[in-house]
Amino acid sequence: MPGSSLWLVARKDDEPFNKSLKELIGSTLPSDFPHAPKRNFIPHVTITSDIDPSKTYGSSSPQEWLDGLSLPEFKKESNEVNVELEQLEAGEPFFKKVTLRAAKDANLLKLAAACRQQGLVLSEGDAQGWAEHEYLPHLSLFYGDIPQSEVQKKIGLIELQLGFEFGSLFDCCGGTLAMGAKLVLVDTSQSLEDWTPLAERDCPWVMWKMAKGLL
Repeated sequence: MPGSSLWLVARKDDEPFNKSLKELIGSTLPSDFPHAPKRNFIPHVTITSDIDPSKTYGSSSPQEWLDGLSLPEFKKESNEVNVELEQLEAGEPFFKKVTLRAAKDANLLKLAAACRQQGLVLSEGDAQGWAEHEYLPHLSLFYGDIPQSEVQKKIGLIELQLGFEFGSLFDCCGGTLAMGAKLVLVDTSQSLEDWTPLAERDCPWVMWKMAKGLL
């Protein structure tokens, strides 16, 4: 994947939501496709990609650039960014082989547009148009070179596995899986094994949710 990317990731490594995602990505789904190479990665929702370091953070530190991004005035409990996971899908692309599609929440689109505009040095109109018409927020659970048809056959099983991981969390918190996130900058031009955050920024106004129909 060329350039760098901005991701939303769970705020704490040890919170139940993040631990469940890591279990699904690192163990459960690889066991569903044992003949495919195991590829572990940080659970994330991509906000934007194709960021050229030479045009953005190349002349400063990654942390200084990320801290300097101008983001909309979101607020916890009054003007939040909702990442609501609503649909389990089997996809054709390598990086979207099994995904949890997220709803196109208005504030999530505002965040994506702001990051896209500054990350790719675009006009406000171009960034907004991309967010509204091209951006497809999702959380990947499995990467692989497996035919989509083969993955589709396992969707029922994966739905059961999602219920096992998230059912009690969903029940106790009314669909809210976790509160707060980190916006991280990752050099995704590197090999998958080297996808690690270069910088991070706290986003307490992000809410992770799951649609009732998913479980």
